[in-house]
Amino acid sequence: MKRIVSAGSSLKFCLLASGEADLYPRFGRTMEWDTAAGHAVLTAAGGYVGLETGEPLTYGKAGRGYDNPAFIARGA
Repeated sequence: MKRIVSAGSSLKFCLLASGEADLYPRFGRTMEWDTAAGHAVLTAAGGYVGLETGEPLTYGKAGRGYDNPAFIARGA
């Protein structure tokens, strides 16, 4: 069943980590501090967050002003 959930990035990462969601594509602007904790929870649960190119989402992007590029998160 396909469903769109309106919630913050961290909550969406937690839904993926708990198995309540399968995919979270994010193409709008987010900041590193908005995604880091949820990303850690999802990774610990076996999920993955990567760029459209397939590379992992990384942190410490001072040259970008600490904003994230578009990413896709998926559950385990």
